[in-house]
Amino acid sequence: MPARTPRVVTYVMWALLALLALGQPAARGPAMAPSEVLGVHANADDQGLQGKVYVALGDSISAGRYATAPDDIFPAIVADKLGMSLDLVARSGTKAAWGVTETGAVTAAHPALVTIELGTNDVGFYTPANVFASQYETMVNAVAGPRTRVLCIGSWLPSTGFDQIIADTCQRHGGIYVSLNGFYGVNDFHASDGSSSFLGRTDWFHPGDQGHAAIAAAVLAALGAGAPPVVGPLPTVPRVADVIRTYPK
Repeated sequence: MPARTPRVVTYVMWALLALLALGQPAARGPAMAPSEVLGVHANADDQGLQGKVYVALGDSISAGRYATAPDDIFPAIVADKLGMSLDLVARSGTKAAWGVTETGAVTAAHPALVTIELGTNDVGFYTPANVFASQYETMVNAVAGPRTRVLCIGSWLPSTGFDQIIADTCQRHGGIYVSLNGFYGVNDFHASDGSSSFLGRTDWFHPGDQGHAAIAAAVLAALGAGAPPVVGPLPTVPRVADVIRTYPK
């Protein structure tokens, strides 16, 4: 079993990454319930997806950190709104390289819809851009097909360069890019420090219920099944104290 990074070191690393990525404090969005953030009325018949399989391939965000309950994670919301059967292929801490190894599991499910939510850990832990581009190309090429709609979700951590790779690769294979631009800067999209969830104690880095609902809304909007979420506006004056946060011990 590989050695685990001490938790305090991990939290410090994420705090520093947040400072470097944002350079500005997180904005507070309007106080809304997840259903209000979503604002989506999906027409599953028009999409031709109802009753079919949806595979969500991704990292800890796709796995559900840190929504309150399993039904509140963005893949579950998407599946429910479209009337699809969810097959979750997700693991915390993973990068695009892991996604490549899971493409067989994705295609074996014969999905009508696939979301790929990988890249945040590649941004956070400095995967070289050319390596990421090659891995992402392999992954999308393996799961894309005439009977499968592929949506590629951008990085939760802000990264123009990596998002461009994701968008270009996805569109080259006939997929749809789903931008999360600005999401990380909305404080209400984040989970609270030290609260409880079905996956354990929460941290601020990951999305909470409103963040998952907003991601789901972006995915559904890309399918023409609803309006995109309202994101921002972001503040313009940086305050370091708002970026470096206290994480659970």
